Amino acid sequence: MEIDAYFEKLGHLAKIAKEANVAVHELVENPGSHTAMVAPLLAFRESILTSEDENGLSGYLAIGFFAGRTRRERLAAFAMTFEIEHEWKRREVKRLCERYENGQHLFQSVPGLFDKIRRRASGSQDFELIKVSAVSSVSGSEIYRAGNGFTKLCPYLSPGIVNWAQNEWPTAPAFVRLDAGYYSAAQPLQLLTEATLVPANPRWLEDFSLRKGMKDFAAYHLLNRPPSEGHAEYWDYHVKNVRRLEVRVERREDDYLTTIIEELPRPDDPSGLMIARCIHLDTRDPAFTPLGQVEMQHLDLAINVYEGGDREKRFAQSLQNGKVQDASFRTHLFRIEGAPFVSLFSFCGMFLESKVLLSEWLNDLVRA
Repeated sequence: MEIDAYFEKLGHLAKIAKEANVAVHELVENPGSHTAMVAPLLAFRESILTSEDENGLSGYLAIGFFAGRTRRERLAAFAMTFEIEHEWKRREVKRLCERYENGQHLFQSVPGLFDKIRRRASGSQDFELIKVSAVSSVSGSEIYRAGNGFTKLCPYLSPGIVNWAQNEWPTAPAFVRLDAGYYSAAQPLQLLTEATLVPANPRWLEDFSLRKGMKDFAAYHLLNRPPSEGHAEYWDYHVKNVRRLEVRVERREDDYLTTIIEELPRPDDPSGLMIARCIHLDTRDPAFTPLGQVEMQHLDLAINVYEGGDREKRFAQSLQNGKVQDASFRTHLFRIEGAPFVSLFSFCGMFLESKVLLSEWLNDLVRA
């Protein structure tokens, strides 16, 4: 069996497990009617076990899964289980980032929703975001009523962000990323998620003084320190896998300022993806406008997904110099127009993963 064929079949197994709502390890351990597919894949995985697999997987043997098999068979079963999960993640993230099309399940079920896709200033559709006014959240959750049924937010967007923005600026044009591959006539169960806490706005700059031609850049890094030197930093590094926060501000014209913020995770995730969180905004208010009066033209929340060699290229670069490696694929998750500039810091607090890096940036702004 060729390795490409192996991963192609793993993707099929992942789909089977997810559609049947069965844990991947359960499908590998008790494949039932799928034995004819699982057995040769396990045999192939065992045949290519390496010393690196041995070192990395031996600790899982104590869990007790895949009992009654040889040590090498169990190692292969654990390896295949994790690889199925990684293959599913790669395929799912790519699916979630696909441009909207009429043939997707959501639009087949609610055809009128396709006309609610956001239109650019040119009048063309962006095929990424839908007017939030066209749907309604069920109890403030990630479940949204669409037509006579239900769909969901893209899982990388917290419903708390949308709810807060709608409560604060109910008349501001706002758009969300819905999962176009999901539609159900029956209301699905809601996820149990932590409440989104809105941080206080910092006492930022006393005046809005970045003038035409001026640029500002900041970068903050997490270090691999022991938990004794900081539990929050250890958690962000080892559990959330965040590595760096970059902020670039540039005033290109007297009345145009743009800001881009990108939070980069580890570039060597086993899934083969580096999923960065990105915030972009701009304003037409001129320099020296009191900060409390500055209004954003728009603010976007997005994910930039780097795959393969694009991961290392982007991680080795910096927004300080402007142009960096393009994402392998990406999608916008949320957009709001006409919100106050100071709301940026609340959006950062709700959207970015590392509160340690965000705090470092905000503290620098307060001291500026």
